[in-house]
Amino acid sequence: MVTIIAKTISRGVLMIGMLFSINLLLYGASYPGGGFVGGVLFICGIALVYVTYGMKYINTRLRPNWSAWVAYGLLFASLTAIAPMLVNHNYFRSAFEFFHVEFFGIHIGHIELASAMMFDIGVYFTVIGSLLFILTTIALDKVKEPTSFFVKISDHSDPAGNPDETGEVDLKPKNPAHAAQAAETTKTEGSK
Repeated sequence: MVTIIAKTISRGVLMIGMLFSINLLLYGASYPGGGFVGGVLFICGIALVYVTYGMKYINTRLRPNWSAWVAYGLLFASLTAIAPMLVNHNYFRSAFEFFHVEFFGIHIGHIELASAMMFDIGVYFTVIGSLLFILTTIALDKVKEPTSFFVKISDHSDPAGNPDETGEVDLKPKNPAHAAQAAETTKTEGSK
């Protein structure tokens, strides 16, 4: 049983984890971090929400398609790697540029944009999509309930799943042809 405290904390941890994972992603080209580490941190927050709220809650609210995240991530990483070849540079060549940021004439600072960060974004989406696809696939295998060919008497339902008024199982067939045949069998057994 999951408490309201666990559900509330998981939402907060998800938001903090998402912000920190984006921070790791953006600074990964210059500092420790990057797309892989940021993606794994993002997954930890989502996995916590899956554990506290359950698979059904998340899938009905978000309808995530994690395999599409993998496809978009691989496409973005591949385009980033091939793009330098279009301007006569080597495959996977990295470039960077500094942009000065001003706000109403006030110099705020500068931003360094590197092409390696674009590759990290592709890795970020690929890691998130692939690991959450694995996680949800394993979870779905655990959620599936075994099917049985036998009717449980403790269920208080007939084979069609309809309980009668007393809550007891009615083992008589519902089909009229089968009902007539069952009545004849009962009469012949009673006369012996």
